[in-house]
Amino acid sequence: MAATAHDDDRLARLEETQDALVRGVAQMNETLATHTAMLERILLAAADEAPGGGDLAEALRDIATALAAQEAVLARLDARLGVLPGQIAEAVATAT
Repeated sequence: MAATAHDDDRLARLEETQDALVRGVAQMNETLATHTAMLERILLAAADEAPGGGDLAEALRDIATALAAQEAVLARLDARLGVLPGQIAEAVATAT
């Protein structure tokens, strides 16, 4: 059975989705690098702070919590990206 225009459109949409996901991951990696640099600066500032600076400690805990949440999101995205090539292959096989 030959591929139809509908099948070609479906495959094109899947490829566009995959490209968008890959670009999104690349942008998140850039964001993580920025966060890492910012956290390093905060930690250096914390090392120079006088004892009893509770606000900074709380801010660092908040940052750590946010980074952990972002890491979980990236892990889920990685899992989705991992199965996408198989889904595209399946869609192509079904279309032909």
